[in-house]
Amino acid sequence: MSQPTFETPRATLVPTTLADLEPLWEIWRDPDVRRFLFDDQPVDRARAAEVVDGCLTEAPSGRGLWTIREHGAVIGCAGLMPVTWSEYDPTGAGLCEPIVALAPASWHCGHAVEGLRLLVGHAFDTLDLECIAGATDVPNEASHRMLTRVGFVPQRECPGPHYRIRTYRLERADWRVQAN
Repeated sequence: MSQPTFETPRATLVPTTLADLEPLWEIWRDPDVRRFLFDDQPVDRARAAEVVDGCLTEAPSGRGLWTIREHGAVIGCAGLMPVTWSEYDPTGAGLCEPIVALAPASWHCGHAVEGLRLLVGHAFDTLDLECIAGATDVPNEASHRMLTRVGFVPQRECPGPHYRIRTYRLERADWRVQAN
């Protein structure tokens, strides 16, 4: 299985390659992006390369990272990756979670929700997952709104690596009801 390319009304989600490292690093090192995505830690090129490499290992399973492109330019990324926060909330162990990061100039344009909906559909309809999880840092209200808008249900709050985190779940049966 490979990662498909997706079209939204305004953008294209393209499977990430090593050639995407530079534009992704540019986005990820922005202080407003790294605040929640990287727990407010500086992101050097080596760390960005490590993240891209890790995402590429997921691609053969149909998961991984996609660049979000508008008129060909990389404006962000979205992905389906194994949960990374199960040490804080064990209910996420073994599940996949979506991630979305956009350059601040592309915030509030609908790209995050559109991309997330496509990846959730891919997780349930193509990857045949029964449940996916999500997590946000509690102060990240924009991500909370994005996840709940797509149908994720908040589960609990718990300590996290930098901020308290809020965890979410979305069951395939609930997604199908919502999609109809």
